[in-house]
Amino acid sequence: MAAPAELKLREQVVLKLRELILGGELPAGQRVAEIPISEKLGVSRTPVRQALTVLAQEGLLSAAGKRGYVVHAFSAKDIVDAIEVRGILEGAAARLVAEAGPSMELRKALEACIADGEAIAVQDHFGMDDDVRWVEMNGRFHKLIVEASANMALISALALNDKLPFASAEAVLGGGTPSRLIARKHHEVVLRAHAEHQKIVAALCSRQGARAESLMHEHARLAEVNVTLFRSA
Repeated sequence: MAAPAELKLREQVVLKLRELILGGELPAGQRVAEIPISEKLGVSRTPVRQALTVLAQEGLLSAAGKRGYVVHAFSAKDIVDAIEVRGILEGAAARLVAEAGPSMELRKALEACIADGEAIAVQDHFGMDDDVRWVEMNGRFHKLIVEASANMALISALALNDKLPFASAEAVLGGGTPSRLIARKHHEVVLRAHAEHQKIVAALCSRQGARAESLMHEHARLAEVNVTLFRSA
């Protein structure tokens, strides 16, 4: 298992490469290899190699030969469609969990996510290190709810959808932008996401199935807001 510092560096590279792809600096069809990227970002080849594997799993890159990748072609509509499907599926998962009633173990795990999110989101300054922490927490939050639905067809459908560009709850764009305006707006999105997490957990614990479904579906659309924000950066 990789050390925390190695995981952190890998996630920083993932965040930066997502932004380069979305912003067009790495356009569709361009070959992406370890050495040029490691030189561009000023990091060793190991975190770049790991990051490229992650991005390939997210549908942003396609394998091209033994050691390289090419940037996958996708449109703004492709991103919106995939995020919308995620919202529908995660909403259904939240409804199932709420109607069955979340276990005490699930409640505690979600409350831990809320506490972690609070510590990250309320800071005065929000940078890439904070985004790395947010990615882990956000992925954990969504995974807990989806897996608690115990609906294998739904879980499998989400796993398939997660392979599309920017569809996954973990496919977060980060705070590495040099623009203070974009960084501030991104922080506002994180704060809003944190508030929505709290509402979702409250709905689950109150066994309000329809409300939990609606909140979770709407929550996914925040990813569209963040993608639009960084696409225009």
